[in-house]
Amino acid sequence: MPHESNDQLLGRHGELETLDRLLREVREGHSRVLTLRGEAGIGKSALLDHLAAQAARMQVVRASGIEAEAGRVSPATDPQPPPSPLKPGTQPPDAR
Repeated sequence: MPHESNDQLLGRHGELETLDRLLREVREGHSRVLTLRGEAGIGKSALLDHLAAQAARMQVVRASGIEAEAGRVSPATDPQPPPSPLKPGTQPPDAR
């Protein structure tokens, strides 16, 4: 899927190819999650705007974080396995 020229995305050929591949895989029925991280002003929003524009007739969900959240682990990228479900009749430790 060729991407349109955008002055804000100049020099971002590799990133655009990655986004195009991700979108192609979603259209093929695969689930995907995208996390963009980086310093302020490097073009993360422009890349997301490009992706949303290319995702015509698809549901796009966007979330943003703030500096105060820096360093926190995202559930999407946390290498730890999720906690085990509670056994019936038990309460989480903080509920006592």
